[in-house]
Parts: sequence; structure tokens; C-alpha cells
Amino acid sequence: MFKPNALFLAILSITATSVYAEDNQTLPTITVSADKTASSSEKTKAYTVKDSSSATKLNIPVQETPQTVNVVTRQQMDDFNLTTTRDILRNTPGVTVTGLETNRTTYTARGFDISNILVDGVGIPQVDSYNYNGNDPDGYFYDRVEVIKGADALTNALGDPGATINYVRKRPTQEFQANAGISYGSWDTQRYEADISGPLTQDGRVRARLTGYEKAGNSYIDRYSEEKNGVQAIIEADLTDSTTASVGYSKVHQFSNGSQWGALPLINRAGQQLSYSRSYNYAPSWTYYDWSIDNYFAYIEQKLGGDWKAKLSYDEKASTLKDKMLYLGGAPSATDNTSGITLYPEIYNQKFRERTINLNFNGTYGLFGQRHEANFGYAWSDYNVKSYYALGDSYGVTTTDLASWTPTTQSWGSTYSVDDVNIMIKSLYGATRLHLTDDLKMILGANYTEIDNKNTYQKNKVSPYAGLTYNFTPHYTGYVSYTSIFRPQTIINNATGKVSDPVEGKSYELGLKSAWLNNRLTGSIAVFRTEQSNFPLNSTYNATDFKYYSDLGTVRSQGIELGLAGKVSQNLEVSMGYSKFSLKNMETGVNPRQYNPTQTFNILTTYTVPQLPKLKVGASVQWQDAISDPATSNGYGLIKQGGYALLNLMASYTLNDHVSFQVNGNNVTDKKYLTGLYQGQGYYGAPANYTVAVKLKY
Repeated sequence: MFKPNALFLAILSITATSVYAEDNQTLPTITVSADKTASSSEKTKAYTVKDSSSATKLNIPVQETPQTVNVVTRQQMDDFNLTTTRDILRNTPGVTVTGLETNRTTYTARGFDISNILVDGVGIPQVDSYNYNGNDPDGYFYDRVEVIKGADALTNALGDPGATINYVRKRPTQEFQANAGISYGSWDTQRYEADISGPLTQDGRVRARLTGYEKAGNSYIDRYSEEKNGVQAIIEADLTDSTTASVGYSKVHQFSNGSQWGALPLINRAGQQLSYSRSYNYAPSWTYYDWSIDNYFAYIEQKLGGDWKAKLSYDEKASTLKDKMLYLGGAPSATDNTSGITLYPEIYNQKFRERTINLNFNGTYGLFGQRHEANFGYAWSDYNVKSYYALGDSYGVTTTDLASWTPTTQSWGSTYSVDDVNIMIKSLYGATRLHLTDDLKMILGANYTEIDNKNTYQKNKVSPYAGLTYNFTPHYTGYVSYTSIFRPQTIINNATGKVSDPVEGKSYELGLKSAWLNNRLTGSIAVFRTEQSNFPLNSTYNATDFKYYSDLGTVRSQGIELGLAGKVSQNLEVSMGYSKFSLKNMETGVNPRQYNPTQTFNILTTYTVPQLPKLKVGASVQWQDAISDPATSNGYGLIKQGGYALLNLMASYTLNDHVSFQVNGNNVTDKKYLTGLYQGQGYYGAPANYTVAVKLKY
């Protein structure tokens, strides 16, 4: 039985003491300045947010942002027990989450990878040949997750044109609050979480927040288990009436046993699709995947003349990956569906270091009788990866019976290093929103970026941004936008035998946004066209030199997205979206990524029962259309996964101001489905599973 460590016992003890303290306890008098959490979704408990700077760095209303912006708020995460990145993004309209195996994941939108993943607007795009997200970050540290569709030249000119993800951290509050939770679920899964925030001084000028979680349990997959924990501490202070500073640190650790590297072979050499039990795991018991991240972050913000502010921020992330894995190569024989698989046991350890410094100025200025917003700044980033590998003594062995190949030990050879990845990025950016009239506004901006991959190439590029919005009425806003983006890559171009030039993308979007019921309910419709050049069409992994190779080409995605979110009535909350697009190679007209769905639909909704106001019930549905993996990808034949829908249910009951109970059920219809298809491999999603929780708050 997993037990929480001393840190969490202490946090839970403090929280419980606060929860059950007398309601009339006298607290110190607090004098507060402006509320730093006024825009937090945690405070509003809504399914929408009013303002966002994630798309343009200009803090403007979402309704007047000329791009599609989807937000998963703190309340949505709490209602539907969305504890991980996979969970959160699966419930984001237009985002596809593909589980490559037990630990690595890809995210896509509008047919393209999502490589630009930020925290509080800071981050470095992934530069791997394929955008494998090696860990599954927990969502407990975050107030909300914002997904900006299309390219994103202003926030970060690097990445892919599908979307940008921005995780917005919880911040210290000026009033004391404490929350804790204990949950238990299927496969002996246990979770403990605690969150304490409030002033450290009587006048409230110094505030802090401590957040932590622990989770452990087994799985529906044989021999697979996982433990993960994390703690985050932030201190924020009003140094003067015009100066605010903050420092923070987070530590997360994720460890899993029985981990897959790659997934189940889904097709035999005769081109016949195979089927397995959902619980089947080829990974031996000695495999594991161990990921830890240390993150240091700080900022200082200074008010200047008028409403102008300057903000200097620093972020440093050090990550370590340790593992022992087994990869399967090829397809099994059609005579028995188990023989003929090539085994690749391997240790592949990595150390990552990312550092970013950003200096930003924002405010408004007067011109032609109007006030206009502006933002400009400079960013410097450094990215370094060191990789080491060793091969097992069964490397290259071909199976006669895969199911019986489960040695308890593996002898490992010498450790070798892979060429370091060293990338330095510098950028100058600026944007302004011009109020041409009270209703007509134009955003113009650009990002000049220099990138130096010290092993391969140097490149500089100007990425422009232009957007136009028009308020037809107080409730309806039309918009049009253009933006561009590019991303370095490590993949080898088959045509040249050298590292490929960066992929370059551009996006066009035309849409209409609306707000009803005193802005409590928002809607949107958008049509888009997105293109990407130097796009890897058929990337394959070479187990000899540990590199990816691919032909390159230009692809185009175009389609439509619809969204609705907010409070339909006093008791009914909803967040829903539909996305449909087509993706094709501009030379052949063929969709190069048939393993990604081209239609998706998501809805989350909760209802507070009027007759029982302490009872809340809800449901969510995630639907996607059929996907396939053609023979051109896997070399043997067509693999299909039909369209499917997953139904999730929730119910919560508030006992009193301090205690509530909640139950969540996922995939309650027990749908069997593959989490994704890629180069002849895949694995199954979880069957029906349930979680019960007790939540405490003060």
C-alpha cells in the first residue's frame, strides 16, 4: 500500500486543522493592494475567462483576440478529475491526444504537432524529430490551460502552426485559503493533494503558496504501475507601491514500472490487423521510466509612468530521464503472430537544461483621440540536451515466441554518448493594437528571431502578425488574422543526408465570436487555413545511429471550428467544441497523417440540482472519427480504428462549507479503442474506471 511521505502528511495536517477551526476565529487584519489573482479562473469558478495574453502578449479580451482560444479552467479540471496533461488536452476542443505507448504522448491540432508548450508564457519548443512528450505533467499546479489555435508569432515565434499550449500557474492569494483532497480509484490508485495560500505579513504585501500532490497505483496494463509526486512553492511580494517581485520553485517526479517503448505490433506480415487484450503488455518487469524536473522561476515587475509596466522574468528547468526499455521492431509472422519480432533492449538516459530570460514592456499610448495598447520586449533562451545509451545483450534478437520472451535480467554493454544538442535563441518582438474606431481594431506585430544550433546551422527570421477585429454589436465580434511560425528540427533530410532546415508555418483565420447573458456564455466559429513547409512526410527511426530520417514536403490544413462555453443558466455550465479539417500533401494530394482524426467533438457539462443545491452532476463526451495507418507508413497493410465516443460521468455533494464528496467515472460504457496509430503500432485506452474523493477546503 502506497503511503504519502512526511511532507504531505504535514501539509494535510495543516489543511485539516484550518478546515475544522472555529468559524469565528479572529484573524489578523490585512490591508491589501490590487488583487494579483483577479483574473484567475480559480477565483471565478467559471468555465470561461474574460482576458488572455497567451495569443498576442497584449492583455485583451478573448472576444477581441483574432484567433481561436480554448481554455480549460480550474473548475473544469476539478469537476471532471482532469489531473494530467493527457486528461486536460483530451477535453480541449480540436486537440488530439495520441498515446504512443505508456509514457510518451503527442498532441496535435488542425493536423499539426503541438511543439510550443509554455508555462506562464515562457518555454522553448521541442526540437526532437518527432514531438514526443516524455512525461505527463500533473495539472494541480495550474489555474487554467489556454490553447491558442494556429501559428503564434508574437508569444513565441518558434513551434508548429497547429496550436500553442500555455499553462498558467496558480498564484499566491492575498486571503488565506487551504484545500486538500484524498481520492481512491480503480487499480488501487491513490492520490493525495494539498494547496495552501495566503499572506505572510499582516499587511498582505508578502504572499506565498505551497502546492503538492502524490499519486500511486497499478494499471489495467499487466505489470505496469506508476508513482508521481510534485511540490511547488511561490513567494510574491509588493516591494514598493510600484514594484512587485516573485520567486518560485517546483519539483516533479514520475516513475513507472513495466513501461513500454513503442507499442503493440498491430499488423502481421500478411497485412492482417491483430487484436490483443487491453491488459496485454510485452514489456518485461525490468523495464522502467524515471523522469524528474526541477524548475526555478522568478520575475520582477516595475510600474513606469502612466499605465506602463516593465517585467523581467527568468525561468530555468533541469530535467533528467533514466530508463531501461524494450523496443519491438518489425511485424510478426502471419503463421503465429508472435515470431519474427526484432528486440531492441536499450538504456537511453538524457539530461535537459532550458534557461529563458525575458524583458517585456507593456502599456497604452494616445494617438488620434484613442488609447492604443502596445507590447515589446527581448527574450534569450538556451537549450541543451546530453544523451547516453547502452544496449542489452538481446539487442537484435528475433523472437520465436514474443509472449514467452520475458527474461528477468538483461546484461548491458558499455555506455556511449550521443552528440549534444545545443541551441541558443534570441528574439526581439513587438505588437500594438490600434483602435481605429471604437469598434474597429487592428493588431500589428512581428518577432525577429535568431537561432543558433551549434552543431548544425544558424538561422534568423522575421515572423509577422496581423489581425483585425470589428464589434458588429456589443455581443458579436468578427475577426481575421494572419501569423507565421518556424521550428528547428533534428530530423535527417533523405534528399541531402543532412539535418533538415526548420519547418516553417503560416496560418490564416476568419471568425466570429459572441457573448451572451452578461458575458457568462461565449460562442465562436472560425474557418482556417494553415500551411507548413519542410514538413517530415514519413519519418522513420534508425536504430543504428539513433536518428530520424524523412522526406520533406509542403502540407496544407483547412477547416472549421465551433465552440460554446460558459453558464447557460444559473445551474447549467457547459464547454463544448467541434473541429473538422482536411490535411493534404500539396504535391500528391494525399493526407500524410491519416492516423490523426480529422473530426472531433468535445463537451463537458455540469448541472446543479435546484431541489438539492448541494448536489452537482455532470457528463463529458469525447468523440473522434475513424483513423488509419496505411501500408505506406508501416510497410505491411492498412490498420484501422473506427470512430468512437467516450462517456464520462461525475457527481459531487457539498456536505458543508468545508467538506465535499465526489465520484467520477471514465469510459463508463467500457469502449475498447486504440489510443493512436503510428507505424504499425498502438495500444489500448483504459476500460471503465472510477474514482471517489473527499475534498477539504477553508
